[in-house]
Amino acid sequence: MNAIYEIVILGGGPAGYLAAIRAEQLGATVAIVEQDEFGGVCLNRGCIPTKALLRTVELAVLGRKGKEFGVTEQAPLVIWPTAHSRKERVIKSLRLGVEHLLKNDKIRVFRGRGSIVSPEEVKVEMLEDTAVLRCKKILVATGSASVRPAIPGAELAMTSDELLSLTETPTSLAIIGGGAIGLEFAQMFSGLGSKVTVLEMAEQVLPQEDAEMAGEVLKLLKRQGVQIQTAASVREIKPHEGGAVLTFAVGDKEVSLEASHVLLAAGRKPSVPAELIALGAAVSPSGALLVDERFETSIPGIYAAGDVTGGRLLAHKAYAEGKAAVENALGFSASLTPQTIPACVYIQPELATVGLNEGEAIAAGYEVRVGRFLFRNNGRALALGERDGLVKVVTDQKTQVILGAQILGAEATELISELTLAVALGLKADVLADLVHPHPTLSEAVMEACADAIGRAIHK
Repeated sequence: MNAIYEIVILGGGPAGYLAAIRAEQLGATVAIVEQDEFGGVCLNRGCIPTKALLRTVELAVLGRKGKEFGVTEQAPLVIWPTAHSRKERVIKSLRLGVEHLLKNDKIRVFRGRGSIVSPEEVKVEMLEDTAVLRCKKILVATGSASVRPAIPGAELAMTSDELLSLTETPTSLAIIGGGAIGLEFAQMFSGLGSKVTVLEMAEQVLPQEDAEMAGEVLKLLKRQGVQIQTAASVREIKPHEGGAVLTFAVGDKEVSLEASHVLLAAGRKPSVPAELIALGAAVSPSGALLVDERFETSIPGIYAAGDVTGGRLLAHKAYAEGKAAVENALGFSASLTPQTIPACVYIQPELATVGLNEGEAIAAGYEVRVGRFLFRNNGRALALGERDGLVKVVTDQKTQVILGAQILGAEATELISELTLAVALGLKADVLADLVHPHPTLSEAVMEACADAIGRAIHK
């Protein structure tokens, strides 16, 4: 093939396909290589399918609360195969949407396994042919893969990909890992009637999150019937009567747990192409591809974005990195501030965070003042029957600048964007405290928390 592409992109997940479209907008000739399905893990086996199934469970749980709202119909039952069919329709619709976006004269799609030969050449092994793509720049967006810990018997456990394919609900489910993935599945299957136990090695669930909010999540999930054991180290998994028995240690105590199914939710690892390491690309101790502030690797002309670069493995982070990386690769200037990237956990009620949490702000040397507002004091939350949770705002006491925020409550993943903007712009708490919010809305809790941070809360 004689064409020389201005950029070749390896991977059609969030970072890769967005980068391809952005490169085309900038007038570049682009080739994108994907060996699986466009949309990556997020669309096909992660964010989208789990949220589709979580919505099914959410509706069922809400229906069971009908008497509280004066609705006396029989509580709904979940038809799990129907929920799966809906999930597949959602995935297909979005995947076709991505493929449609890539149908452009300046974007050439190659379906096959891509490998980097040099900074100017990529080989693509397709079903019936092999192509060699010549290029000026390369963007690596090869994503991540599930981690399978070195636990004896780990092969008896499922990954999240496999659990999403179940057409019937487990009688009992043991989940190894109390991060976002583990807790979302825990609440999902608990809501379906499974007996769920979560085993987390760290001292708190959601180890990367604010300790206070993680504690609140723990209490809420336990109240919903999920069994959770922190500081638990899984020693072994053995087959047992069609299921499995797990042995785990808590301190000096060893405990056994039987379950019909076991889920490994111990995180994911960057999928760095082996040939890139052979070419001399630098990687971090955790195995992530190292990039500079322009998202260029240690090999000039080769850029990287998304899960392959490590950090928090978030689809919206991958989108932002893909956009910034391709702009830099094509000669423009773009940057990204990690502290302005929110993180979300789609349990009910939801958890969303941005910027520094209280512990991180103190460790960074700030004199911290925290504002809080409970949703039980918010009119809209009470009307919705969503009284659990709170908004927590972390500020610099000297300047009143908002350093970060955490929201646990209904629609938290939607509400966090106001505080993300505040962190990105370096706003002071009084700006949001004085901003007129519509009433009654959940967003008033953000206003009240900011007011509390400067000693002016009204409804607290």
